[in-house]
Amino acid sequence: MYLIIPACSFERRCQTCLHWVTWLLILVAILCSEIRSGHAQDQPAEAAPPATTTLGDIRGLLRDLEDSELQTRDTAEKTLVEIGATVLSFLPEVTPRTSGELRVRLQRIRQALLQTNIEHYFEGSQVSLHGKMKLADAIDQIARQTNNQIRVESPEAMASVEVDVDAAEADFWTVMSQVMSQANLRINAFGTTEGELVLAPSNATRSTQPTPYTTGPFRMDVLSVRSTLPFTSTLGGQLELSFQLSWEPRLRPVFMQLPMESLSAELSDGVTLSASNAQAAPEIPLNLGGCSTQIDLQLERPDRSATRIKKLSGEFIIAVPSDRHEYVFEKFGNGARQSEKYGDVTVTLEGARRNGAVYEMRIFVEFGDAQGALDSFRGWILSNEAYLRDAKKTRMENVGLNTYAITPNAVGIAYLFQINGDPNDYQLIYESPAAVKRQKVEYELKDIELP
Repeated sequence: MYLIIPACSFERRCQTCLHWVTWLLILVAILCSEIRSGHAQDQPAEAAPPATTTLGDIRGLLRDLEDSELQTRDTAEKTLVEIGATVLSFLPEVTPRTSGELRVRLQRIRQALLQTNIEHYFEGSQVSLHGKMKLADAIDQIARQTNNQIRVESPEAMASVEVDVDAAEADFWTVMSQVMSQANLRINAFGTTEGELVLAPSNATRSTQPTPYTTGPFRMDVLSVRSTLPFTSTLGGQLELSFQLSWEPRLRPVFMQLPMESLSAELSDGVTLSASNAQAAPEIPLNLGGCSTQIDLQLERPDRSATRIKKLSGEFIIAVPSDRHEYVFEKFGNGARQSEKYGDVTVTLEGARRNGAVYEMRIFVEFGDAQGALDSFRGWILSNEAYLRDAKKTRMENVGLNTYAITPNAVGIAYLFQINGDPNDYQLIYESPAAVKRQKVEYELKDIELP
């Protein structure tokens, strides 16, 4: 827009000039008002993450982290965290040329997303499945959605079996209960040590069984109930209950404990039974590599007139490592110390040196909070894998290991490798969970028939 103001004349005492200046000021005020209004619409005070996030959205938000406006940078950081773990693979690497503020923001975003990712790992998986389908197809879809390995024994005999499931974002065990009930399957607790949920045809003869209890990634089934009365002891006998505790096979629990003081059983006649060994807190051996273990509980012996446990409640404590992460170390030929932190775990290559015919790699694994898992059962951490990878991505296994340091939250392990040539031509890979979560899980089983 161009404004043409007529020439001023002294004889007219600038009346024309004053007239045009007045209109110009009014026009400028209107334009400024429209600009402010448009700017306010384009820059909301608090931007919500888009319902459907595209790659372009994420890239735009990453650019906004370096915007000249503080509010824009803060909003971009918050929105990236709200989008979730998808953002992790798009975060740029921090280099010496990365500005100080961007470095801090990227670290905050990465740590927040990792923590959220880890927390979700410990929750129960969700399944959406609708319609009538072959058992094999249902199992395949559940496995794909949850990253749980599931296998049915005698697949040829089950080939014609169909199930009808209607589940929208339902818990894994809720959906599995529907499938197992319709296909008449049970969990084979010791069918494998390969991290699979193994299902087998059920051979149960009773028409009714206690309903399994499920919470998050855990499921508890009643196996048996037995009442004993020893005649050679002064004890008044006890009620023994056996359960099968199962968990989603993607998890790898390393420690479990039963505080017996939490155990209580309410009978149908109103009598309450306590644990016969209320002061005990036994550790339960876990079927490492499997996804089930057996729990045996002892309660006070009820009167013969009692016919049913109305409600049995208690709790167990279980320590579960998160998913594994690859810690990668390169150019270690000079023996320099290297360290990488992911989640709650810091892995440090403390040194690499030739020891006779082999190279000794000292790896120190430190948990920010080991949740007691290293105190009670350290053997699980020795199952973490450490290996070399050459330029062709060929994997080279270690030829031996030994523990050189132990603290409440850390373990130092020396791995031996046979390296022919320049060690700098290899990568050292160490795989470890990024966190260990110790959980107190409450359970409640109902309507258990007494012998």
